[in-house]
Amino acid sequence: MAKRHLVDPVAFFIAMIAGPGVIALLGWSTMFIRFATLMGGPVFLVVGIPVMLNYMRRHRVAPYDWVWLALLAHVVVFLPLTLLGAASGGRTGGLAIFLFFGCFFAPLWGGIGGFRYAVLERDFYKQTL
Repeated sequence: MAKRHLVDPVAFFIAMIAGPGVIALLGWSTMFIRFATLMGGPVFLVVGIPVMLNYMRRHRVAPYDWVWLALLAHVVVFLPLTLLGAASGGRTGGLAIFLFFGCFFAPLWGGIGGFRYAVLERDFYKQTL
């Protein structure tokens, strides 16, 4: 069995919300950022929280690992859905747009979350999850 690593749950959840949150606050004046945050933020959290928790309890995670994990999780979820929709002859415009823009926003939000976790992480609060 692989060695388990401890995760600071408070820092983790703040970091996960900080990814979309920081970008939303910085770019709220543009409709594009609002739309991306409102549409992609919940998906980022629903997909990202289990992926990151699962990975973090088995590996030491650097902030840059969050970037690659966010991109990989996004592509693994949306690429098959888009290809399956295209193969079945259905409309895949919405999924393709989600896939395209998510390939930009998922790593961006993951990177911000990773750096926020590195700043907030405290050994005192770490526990097995």
